[in-house]
Amino acid sequence: MSNLIQRLLLFIIGVPAMLAVVVLLPGARHAAAVFLILILLGGGSFELARILREKGLKVRTPLVVALGLFPPVLAFALCLAGDSGGSTGVLGLVGLGFALAAVGGFSAFAFAKPQDIPSIISLSSAYGFVLIYPGFLGSLIVLIAAEPRYATESLLSFAFVTFGNDSAAWLTGMTLGRRRGIVAVSPNKSVAGFIGGMAGSLLCAYLSKLAFPRAIGAPFWAIIPFALLIGVAVILGDLFESALKRSAGTKDSGNFVPGRGGFLDSLDSLLFAAPAFYGLSQLLGLFR
Repeated sequence: MSNLIQRLLLFIIGVPAMLAVVVLLPGARHAAAVFLILILLGGGSFELARILREKGLKVRTPLVVALGLFPPVLAFALCLAGDSGGSTGVLGLVGLGFALAAVGGFSAFAFAKPQDIPSIISLSSAYGFVLIYPGFLGSLIVLIAAEPRYATESLLSFAFVTFGNDSAAWLTGMTLGRRRGIVAVSPNKSVAGFIGGMAGSLLCAYLSKLAFPRAIGAPFWAIIPFALLIGVAVILGDLFESALKRSAGTKDSGNFVPGRGGFLDSLDSLLFAAPAFYGLSQLLGLFR
């Protein structure tokens, strides 16, 4: 089955399924959607462990998965507990938990065996990296899904703007892309693809504003920088993951997602877009 057909099937089946979960199962701070997000983050962490091992780092896969899931699980647990400080307070507590996990993990190296001492810098850097990517960045996706007000609108808008960029970039790059090789980590990316992706983010942001006028209270002019900054984050997230794979000498992070590769291949844009979306929505007063 060709990559194009696989992508189309994923779009035809996956998008309605995602919408059904978000719209029809909003209970317990969108627990169903968060569960699916955690599956993606866990799968992405598992794939990241493989990438790190292919690079020669002797990381422990169960520990990598645990570190990748710890911040988002903590974020959702705090949301369910009804933190009085709101989502901003939750983010602060997640940061505290993140710091404590880092200290606990790094402290273990204080008792390393003599034969393990030469690898302390590389291993501690790898584990710290996993706490951030996908860990801490993934926790922001959870916070978007568990917004105290307009959570459904927030999550759908995030998905539309992010996947709108990704899909438009792929379509325009495939049909109109001529000038390629402009980015070393992903030679197949084209100028047309980048422009198409930004246009996709802008269009989907405006459609979200029209679809959810009560939830998205920002004026129309504010949607432009909002969409463009998220669009840049989406592109950077995709390129960063390409750099990771190229560094390890692998094409895809896995083969679990038809037409896209692995879990991490599907998460890359979301992980970079989440802090941009969350921060800008807080700054502009969206979803309040």
